[in-house]
Amino acid sequence: MLGARAVSLVLGALASVVVARSLAPDARGTYYMAVTVASAAMALGHLSVEQAQTALWPDLPVRASLQANSLPLGLLIGTGAGTLAVVAVGLLRGAANLPDLWLLTTACLGVPLGVGVLYGSNIALLTGRAGLSAAATLWGAVVQCGALIALGLTGRLTVYLVVVVWVLSLAVPLLTLVTAGGFTLRPPDPRTARLTCAKGLKLHAGTAASYALLRSDLFLLNAFSGAHAVGIYSLAVTLAEWGRLAIDTLSQATLARQFADTSQLAAAVTARITRAMVVLVLASGVTIVVVTSVLVTPVYGPAYADVAGIIALLAPGVVVLAGSRPLVAYLLRCRPARFTVVPSLLALVLNVVLNLLLIPVWGAAGCAVASTLAYASLTAVQVALFVRVSGISWRLLLPRTADVAAIRGRLRAVQ
Repeated sequence: MLGARAVSLVLGALASVVVARSLAPDARGTYYMAVTVASAAMALGHLSVEQAQTALWPDLPVRASLQANSLPLGLLIGTGAGTLAVVAVGLLRGAANLPDLWLLTTACLGVPLGVGVLYGSNIALLTGRAGLSAAATLWGAVVQCGALIALGLTGRLTVYLVVVVWVLSLAVPLLTLVTAGGFTLRPPDPRTARLTCAKGLKLHAGTAASYALLRSDLFLLNAFSGAHAVGIYSLAVTLAEWGRLAIDTLSQATLARQFADTSQLAAAVTARITRAMVVLVLASGVTIVVVTSVLVTPVYGPAYADVAGIIALLAPGVVVLAGSRPLVAYLLRCRPARFTVVPSLLALVLNVVLNLLLIPVWGAAGCAVASTLAYASLTAVQVALFVRVSGISWRLLLPRTADVAAIRGRLRAVQ
């Protein structure tokens, strides 16, 4: 799974270089805002069905129905979310300084595809088929990168075609999941569908807040500073999030273990995973800052020279927040929705307030500082809640020498 993610990362890097070299920061900001609108429709409109799947998975009798429902629910809910997004941007486009409506509509065609991939990949993880989830992502990256490179080398890459290729990159993972049996193709179970949606809606405020926490700064920056600033900042976000590669891989690969035992054993497993996460967070944060500080300008060009400094401000918060995912999964399993919803809502409010204060003063750098402070605050609250619920001391979440040695041993075994 890590290998597939690493290849996807390399392909994504190549694609981002092609786009940056073919499009000026203003044009890059325009396409990125269109994709962000579609991504927001997915994040705000998927109703947290994948979290409901996770929460309901310990109930063995409903597992087959959860698998059968994932594809039809994904396409149905995604179509509704995409349609609402097009209507909303049609009404708000002028006030929010958003791109052309036709470009936004094209991007929103990918919403049902993306929601279907989200539900199907989560089922694959819950059934212990992490490799299938990774393969779906990999094939999407291969198609996206190949198309962008071909268009870039022939001088045909435009903002609109970048968006079209992005939509295509969502169709490929969905097709991969279908052909590989990631979805159970049988009539859906309406009763389980209602149960899943009802459970998801209880959790959705927290999910929506978590997404808004990660992306609201782009909308605010676009409104205050325009497409050029978004082009610079969005590249910094993309590169900083590459530091999550090993963190996200470990989190997804160990999800099934957190749900295989009793609550007490799950807490011990979560603590052990979190110790490994801390090691990866430190290593990933330092690596991404050092590498990008050296390579951004030579690779992406002098127009993006400011990106490296923004990454240094943003990356610590990004990797720390990613490292808290096992704690969130445990809280989702063991406690009411408010344990995940309320902290995310509070962090979102903090992030918006900080952005409103800092963007007018520091621009894109202000976005990075606001985000890091908000992410770190949310992570601290999640750690405190886990300690309170599980009864495990926070000291047991800190890595020991044995944990570092174990990670080194596994990496040598892979090599």
